[in-house]
Amino acid sequence: MGSEIVWVERISRIYYDGAYYSYPISILNVVKNAGIGTIVHAGVTYLLSALQYSLLNKPIRNMKDAYVAQFGGKLYDMFFRRYSEKVWGLPCEKLSSDWVSQRSAGLSIWTVIQESLLRTKSDNESLIEEFMYPRDGYVRIPQRMAEDIVAKSSTNAVMLDSNVTKIKYHGPHNFEVTYCDTDGRETSVAATTVVSTIPLGVLPRIMEPACDQSVIDAAKGLTFRALITVNVILRKERVSIDTWLYIQDEDILFGRMHEPKNWSSAMVPDQSTTSLVLECFCTKDDHIWSMSDEEVGQRCIEDLEKKLKFIDSSEVIDFSCVRTLQAYPVYDLEYAEKIAVINGFLAGFEGLHIVGRGGTHRYNNADHSIEMGLLLGRKILGYDVDYMDVNPEPEYHEIKCASVVNRDYYVLKEELN
Repeated sequence: MGSEIVWVERISRIYYDGAYYSYPISILNVVKNAGIGTIVHAGVTYLLSALQYSLLNKPIRNMKDAYVAQFGGKLYDMFFRRYSEKVWGLPCEKLSSDWVSQRSAGLSIWTVIQESLLRTKSDNESLIEEFMYPRDGYVRIPQRMAEDIVAKSSTNAVMLDSNVTKIKYHGPHNFEVTYCDTDGRETSVAATTVVSTIPLGVLPRIMEPACDQSVIDAAKGLTFRALITVNVILRKERVSIDTWLYIQDEDILFGRMHEPKNWSSAMVPDQSTTSLVLECFCTKDDHIWSMSDEEVGQRCIEDLEKKLKFIDSSEVIDFSCVRTLQAYPVYDLEYAEKIAVINGFLAGFEGLHIVGRGGTHRYNNADHSIEMGLLLGRKILGYDVDYMDVNPEPEYHEIKCASVVNRDYYVLKEELN
């Protein structure tokens, strides 16, 4: 990426009942916005949860239990329940605690107190305060990859708008991949290695030899949340300071917002304008998904103007909507068992690899998916690495640990020698 990478300062906040709260949570910020009474209430509910989950060994069975064990009932209800249920479309009692262990293990009411009151860092050097981003938008990462692939050899090609319909296995490292282009023409290519980011619930159903009914049932049981992303273009220099703003209120259509100009000034063609990207979490064919793009866009503009007081509708230049069906893999209470059945079937295809958020049905951050891809590339080249050993650790994803040596699988001294 070279000079195309910029560094972005991280500023994340939560919008809850008309007030803004720092994210990750700050006790001082909660006191300022909600008052000392809320903190006392939060402390009492945390002590009750500590009694239940630590001293009395109450089992953690679902997402609610995991959050309450870490933060107590009051902070769970304020900062986790409503947003989680908005994202996933299910009560927290029906979602696995695994998501919490991946996203907030190591973060608790005690780390919050240390960070905000005692000003100590413990083993955590700091919560991530800045990150890398492509100057011209995230799409530049796959575009740069495609440019290098094509430049490397005249026989290399990147086939876009090509839907894989069948993967036939003839034996170890011997595949026939069939895909359909936009004109409906089917083409088959031979392959020694197949790397699949196809959603894990779809892949086993297009494999040959075919899977049995138990695998089909497991595959059909894996679900995703969909997403309608609304980009609102504004005749306004800036709306917010946030990198991300998490919108808790159920009566606001979108759940998360960011202003691309805050990530990179190159994301707008004219510095007197800006844009807002609004994420509307939904499920295929539900009431949000069934709305037209015009209805979704107008509703988002109305929420920005009348409920959040961010804009005036006269400042809107235009808007557009992008619909994504398989955006977020859902961790329901049975998802792990379903994945185990599917992976058991796929293990019989030597030379087939699954990777990425959808391909593994694992809620990776973008950097985890990139790391997984880099490691898989090394594995295919013959190095002894476990590319699936990315993002299994019970460590909060947005904490930078001073006591842990950063892993570097990519340049090893002994290989350079």
